[in-house]
This record gives sequence, structure tokens and C-alpha cells, in this order.
Amino acid sequence: MTRRTTMTAIALASALLVAACGGAEGEEGAGGGTSTAATSDRSEDAGRSTTPSESAGTSPSTSSPPSSSPSGGGPEGVLLRDTSRKTGAARDAGVNDFPELRGVRVGIHETYDRVVFDFDEGTPRFVAEYVDTLHQDGSGEVIPLRGDQDLKISFLRAVPDPDFDDGGKNTPVIRELRLVSYFEGETLFGVGVDPEGGGRAGFRVTTGKNKIILDVAHRAAGSAG
Repeated sequence: MTRRTTMTAIALASALLVAACGGAEGEEGAGGGTSTAATSDRSEDAGRSTTPSESAGTSPSTSSPPSSSPSGGGPEGVLLRDTSRKTGAARDAGVNDFPELRGVRVGIHETYDRVVFDFDEGTPRFVAEYVDTLHQDGSGEVIPLRGDQDLKISFLRAVPDPDFDDGGKNTPVIRELRLVSYFEGETLFGVGVDPEGGGRAGFRVTTGKNKIILDVAHRAAGSAG
């Protein structure tokens, strides 16, 4: 309540005590400060990690229809069931640009784990899909990952930072995250996934300002719960 409104309420109190009290309660109920855990912020940061959260909004990949709330639920209660291939176009990057991957952050949410790929300017095209065997681009070498399932995500026309370090980026569901190769302008990551219930976990890919976000469900798509 503002100072002016408060003074007015005091002046009227002697004549209309009950009405003044009712008006004061109505004004207080209509107000309210902003929450630091707003949905728009929680849905885009990496989660419970030591890195600072981001504040830019995200948009869904081209493989899924847009929705105001991903998969019809809140950011913490959402159930990811879709295991199909995901693709997305470049964003805020010119046709001759090669966005540079600056870092990767991993966080844990209530029903899924999140990987955030941070780029210097704009985001490249991407392809994300499960594979039976993960191969290194160029050499064709088989790359084993910890976990029951191999999920790969490729960034086309993107280059990793020379000092990029992918060590220590794992959770109980994401057992391993590895920069597999950089070949002919394509940066390939492998994600070893070990969800509850066995089988492939649902996942989604969204894009935000200078970042691409991968969410992987804690439970396999075909399991109960």
C-alpha cells in the first residue's frame, strides 16, 4: 500500500472503520513481489549446479510442436516420453558463421537432467538421436560410453573452444558426456544414458540465446512412474 493510500485510510477510519479495513485487505491481496524461482528462469538454467543460472528464454526444437509449457507440464514435473530424432535450425548465426562452443553445464531437475551447451554468438544447426553404436566422425572408431544407451548430439558448422574440457560432466542418469570429435565443421558429443526402468529415456532439445539445451528423463520412456 502506498503512503498516500495509507493516509487516506487513516482519515476515513473514524467514520468507516469496517469499510476501511476491508479496502486495506483487498489492496494487500492484490499485490505481491516477484519470485526468484519463476518458471521462465527455472526452465532454462542447468539446474542444481555450481554455475550461475541463465535468464534468456528458450524455444522448442523444430521436431516438436511449440507449447507454453514443455510436454504439457511444469518444468519440474514434466514427463519426457519422446525418444525420436530431434533437429533444429541455426539461430542468430549467419550462413558463413561457425559459433564457438565455450562450455557445457550439467544440472539435475526433479524428473530429468539437463545439459546446457553455451556458444559465443548464435547457435548452430543440431541433430540429436539415439544410436546403437557411437562412432567417431572421420575415423569411424567405435566410442564406448558409460551407461546403457548412447545418445548423440551433433552441432553442424560449429567449433569447440580449443581449451574446452568435458571432464566431470555426469549425473546418475547421464553417466558420461564426451566430446567425441570435431570433423569438417561438425562437433559431435556422446551422452551415455542410464535411466531407471531400462530402455531409452525420453529427451527434448530447446534453444535459447547463445545456448542449446538437452533434457533427458530420469526414467525410460516405456517404464511406469
